[in-house]
Amino acid sequence: MTYNFITCTIGIETPESFHSKRAAMAAGSHPTAFESDLYRRLGVRFDAPVEVINAAYTALMKLHGPRAMNDGDITAKELGEAKAILSGRDRSAYDAYRKSSVRGTIGPYRLLHRVAEGGFGTTYKAEHVLVGEPSCIKHCSEISPTAEMILKQETKAIWNLRHYGIPVMRDLLKLDDGSYALAMSWVDGLTLQQVVEQHGRLDPEHVAWITERILNTLTYLHHHGVVHGDIKPQNIIVQDTTHIVVLVDFGLSVIKPSATSNSKGYTDLFSPPEQVAGTTLIPGSDFYSLGMTMLYALGGGYSAVERKDVPASLPDPMCDFIKSLIVRGVLERPRYAEKVFEDLKRVRMRSFGREHSDMRLFTH
Repeated sequence: MTYNFITCTIGIETPESFHSKRAAMAAGSHPTAFESDLYRRLGVRFDAPVEVINAAYTALMKLHGPRAMNDGDITAKELGEAKAILSGRDRSAYDAYRKSSVRGTIGPYRLLHRVAEGGFGTTYKAEHVLVGEPSCIKHCSEISPTAEMILKQETKAIWNLRHYGIPVMRDLLKLDDGSYALAMSWVDGLTLQQVVEQHGRLDPEHVAWITERILNTLTYLHHHGVVHGDIKPQNIIVQDTTHIVVLVDFGLSVIKPSATSNSKGYTDLFSPPEQVAGTTLIPGSDFYSLGMTMLYALGGGYSAVERKDVPASLPDPMCDFIKSLIVRGVLERPRYAEKVFEDLKRVRMRSFGREHSDMRLFTH
């Protein structure tokens, strides 16, 4: 099973935004109803089949149908409106419109704007309504046992962990409609994908310090029994001026993997063969994804990853380092992040004559 998590940039015409516009146009025939939670009005889940919706409507009409339209009452008109939309052809437009509209709050968090769409929901920048501090909310709108399990495992993966290279876990909320929302600290910065889109191929020394920061985080994670399982450009946030790098999205992570552990999904191009095959992940699995991410940054895009293309100008020690990470056999890759970290220090000295980049910016 493949789960591709695609970052959507505000202002770009994506398939999601196109369908949202169509949904908004369809909302013209129901301008008020589309702003209401019709599922909650009928007392059903958002994935309820038409038969359940019709049964709920019939039962509620017996309670509310004869009543006059007094304030605070659910009226026959409102029930009929909900039934007409949710059991008819406007339902998909209603669902798309409600999903695309950023409004209101989730728990104690006020939603500010959408950041990304993922395989299991939507990520928002938000702020806590009481303290006003920024937060990251991952709303898992898909209500299913699989989605619930993955979100809970993501929460558990970093619940008690504290490191500059991972977000701080705040809370896991179960909402009235049965969906879940994961609250985390907000991390400023661009994803590595956005950095490459802005600057093109990155200088090898920039790729070296970004890789070093990631290895520092992996050392901490692996020591605590966590394999990230989804290292890729979209899941790496880079702060250029401070040279801080943060790994996000632990949706495919594994805690203390064993011989019976199975991977929960994979991302094309960046996942190792054992993950694609659905077998156990080990620390070496993260190293493969890290090596492929280095190729992406050095080559300036996905084509370099597809070809496993190493730029001809790359110093030999760094080239050999990447090759050691992306071999197919998981047992042929390095096993410990601490050793890979030390190897990279030697690679930097041999390649650039120093272990540090002196905090150079991407524009320099």
